[in-house]
Amino acid sequence: MSITVIELNKGDCQNCYKCIRECPIKAIEFKNSRASVLPDECILCGNCVQTCPQNAKYIKSDSYKIEQMIEEGKTVYATIAPSFAAYFGVSFSKLSKALKKLGFAGVEETAIGAYETSKAYSGLIRDHQMNNIIVTACSSVVMLVEKYYKDLIKCLAPVASPMMAHAKLMKEAYGDNIHIAFIGPCLAKKAEAQDELAGGYVDYALTFSGVEEWMLRKGISLEEDDDQVLGVANPISRLYPKPIGILDTIDQELFKQENAYRRVSVDGVDDCIQLFDAMVKDPSMTGLFIEANICKGACLNGPVMRMHHKDSFMSQFELSTKPLDHDTNVAPTAKLSVPQPRIFANRSPHQVQPTEEDIKHILAQIGKYSKEDELNCGSCGYSSCREKAAAVFHGKADIHMCLPYFRQQAESMSSTVIEYSPNAILVFDDDQRLLDLNPTGEKMLKIKKSESIGEFPPLFYGENDFDEAKSDGEVKTKKVQIDDIYAEQSILYVKKHHMFLAFIKDITEEEKRKKELSDLRDHTVLTAQKVIEKQMTVAQEIASLLGETTAETKVALTKLKKSMEQAEE
Repeated sequence: MSITVIELNKGDCQNCYKCIRECPIKAIEFKNSRASVLPDECILCGNCVQTCPQNAKYIKSDSYKIEQMIEEGKTVYATIAPSFAAYFGVSFSKLSKALKKLGFAGVEETAIGAYETSKAYSGLIRDHQMNNIIVTACSSVVMLVEKYYKDLIKCLAPVASPMMAHAKLMKEAYGDNIHIAFIGPCLAKKAEAQDELAGGYVDYALTFSGVEEWMLRKGISLEEDDDQVLGVANPISRLYPKPIGILDTIDQELFKQENAYRRVSVDGVDDCIQLFDAMVKDPSMTGLFIEANICKGACLNGPVMRMHHKDSFMSQFELSTKPLDHDTNVAPTAKLSVPQPRIFANRSPHQVQPTEEDIKHILAQIGKYSKEDELNCGSCGYSSCREKAAAVFHGKADIHMCLPYFRQQAESMSSTVIEYSPNAILVFDDDQRLLDLNPTGEKMLKIKKSESIGEFPPLFYGENDFDEAKSDGEVKTKKVQIDDIYAEQSILYVKKHHMFLAFIKDITEEEKRKKELSDLRDHTVLTAQKVIEKQMTVAQEIASLLGETTAETKVALTKLKKSMEQAEE
């Protein structure tokens, strides 16, 4: 079963890899410079949505679908997770009234279903037919086991979750033709609602925040009480959202009998993974009754609670095992009891694992040829270079996601350009102390880098271009002479980094060519002058013989001379 719950706003993804780092099972695909969730692998813990600094990932909302059902005249009931008090901070009566204003035909607490679930768990303890029993109201735990711990599927208690149990009770009480929406702090419930193996009694799962936005859009407040609010028969079931909440709803005498199961409570995805790994590794671990929650702090610290900065510790005080005022009017569903079976399936992602040669080949492409080259820095989002290489093999990661490699490449390329540049390159700090220079600079200025760092090279004594480049924000260029070298010197100020760059280009050959051309032009002008003088003499002699004036000849030759002089300029 593959259901898309977390969607990506592609324009906002900035390739920071933070979602990959925060994803406990690396169910993220990075392609075309964008990170997106892989539904077949995701367990919907919500970490990627919560931690994305650009808010590029968002939760798919189903509120409009329920709203459309109501507008079409369909009968829709709501089952509300017990953690509502920690999110909304109001009584169930006020929340019930607001939801009825939205158009819900009836509103009840999911705690009613939780009581039925706990009864079924107690029956499993008495039967003692399972080596280990994993109990949970957390859909993410179920997905974690079904997708990544197929050997532990047999340990999942075959009992419907409180959400599905209550939904089934509602259909029993109000008719099979009704529609049901679950409202809670979880993303994973959206997938459970669409999973037929889970029961199929819930049409859509909504989040507290999604319903809150719906209320705001409709201008509905949480100030009015519901005079027909429905309560629960067993208030202890309201403890389900807190750590050890399920264990606290079960008769403790069951754990005191001979060969009784040992109580274990684990919350937080890392702790769940650690425990499940241990169980797979050591099959002798038996006799455990495990309450598991993916979120640290259980449902009171669910994804929606974290995203809206609800205090999971203080929220525990919002839960009470004592009857509340509205419990005097017990909901019809609390008077029913029906079987609550649940079926689980192996949903392991089928992947061909890379060979050692595959891993080495991928690592070699980013300059990692030995163990020493594997920095395992985690900047790509994966805990090790080999784990990232496996992700590349599976098509989940881009081989070019290695930041140290590309930094090294960029620095290497930059260093190569500077080292082999035919021009002298010098770097100065804001106080014009030398920070760096390249080999060409050492050779041209006849100084050693090791002896000159922190100093001001003699070539620049009395140089005003530094101050002018800083104040004007422009490159200052002029010609200078260094011993027998003619050079073009350019100085610029990099304001962002508070430093000066100086470039010195050897233009000696260019100046020599200019001088040779100038000498050639001078020689040509001199030759022209001699020709003019000689021609004048000859012309005068001819003129005296022929009786003609030399004026025209003089004018022509003078123009030739002037043209040559202009060409020189």
